Amino acid sequence: MEERVVEVRQLLQILVMFMIVQFFGLLLATQVYSGLTYEQIKSTQVISTSANALIYIVYIVIVTAILLIIFRIYKGNKLYLLLEAGVVLIASFFVFLIGIAALFNSVAYNLYGVGNAYIFATALALSVVLVVAKLKRPQLRNVTAIIASIGVGIILGISFSFLAAFIFMVALAIYDFIAVFITKHMVALGNAAIEKNLSFLVMVNEYKAVPEKSLSRNEQKEYEKAKPELVKKGGMLKELAKNDMVPIAARTALGTGDLAIPLMVAVSAYKVYLNFVLSFVVALGAILGIIITLFILSRLKRPLPAIPPILLGICIALAIYFGATLI
Repeated sequence: MEERVVEVRQLLQILVMFMIVQFFGLLLATQVYSGLTYEQIKSTQVISTSANALIYIVYIVIVTAILLIIFRIYKGNKLYLLLEAGVVLIASFFVFLIGIAALFNSVAYNLYGVGNAYIFATALALSVVLVVAKLKRPQLRNVTAIIASIGVGIILGISFSFLAAFIFMVALAIYDFIAVFITKHMVALGNAAIEKNLSFLVMVNEYKAVPEKSLSRNEQKEYEKAKPELVKKGGMLKELAKNDMVPIAARTALGTGDLAIPLMVAVSAYKVYLNFVLSFVVALGAILGIIITLFILSRLKRPLPAIPPILLGICIALAIYFGATLI
């Protein structure tokens, strides 16, 4: 029963973080689009065709391959910290820039115009503070991952047309399925990010105690080797060992891409009718999709591609919405 409570608590925390990214991201997007004409909004679209969207998949495959090679060759930490710092710095800069500029009703001016030097400097300073804070306090990983995901989702959503964003997500869902179930390289990248505590995922990590007899034979052998050291440490670990209980890590994680891509589609959906109704439909569908993902995860208890079920949830929500408008 206690194990089930831990599992549900972790899944709920992942769901809450996912919802924060979607709704806070849409809140900032309202500030980006405020006061812009259709022509101005359309001019910000860099990727408006499905062909351009598919090219981005090629970029992702290339970058992923490079990262896999780096993870296998390089065994230090400084390079990964620099990579993390660069991503967080750039993505969070846009979040802070939009947030601060919104206070002065000058978001579009600062994003697409000359901009206010003081606003730019403040946003950059806050981004640097966030990066340094994560280096000093690794437990801020979830905070930095959430902020970075919001930044990536908004910028991509502004740059993509709705059709291109949707096609991109479909292609990414296929890639995600292959990367997790067939090549399994996405699982390897996820494990590396967890091991090095990088802000490329949000994670809920707890410890729970399970009966020693519930372990597999190989796990029991490994535990028997480590048991004397646990007893030496005393305290709770010693008490658990005395009662034939084993402390194990219970964790649930979700990649920042799984947070940012649905937000990208939701932000791009604004351009269809120049309002956020369709955007909220997409966001609600994404939430349905992540609930499906977490439900399957609770049953299978193995790494899963999150983009396909999230896409399914979005498709269900869009079908209901467009079906209702035709009645």
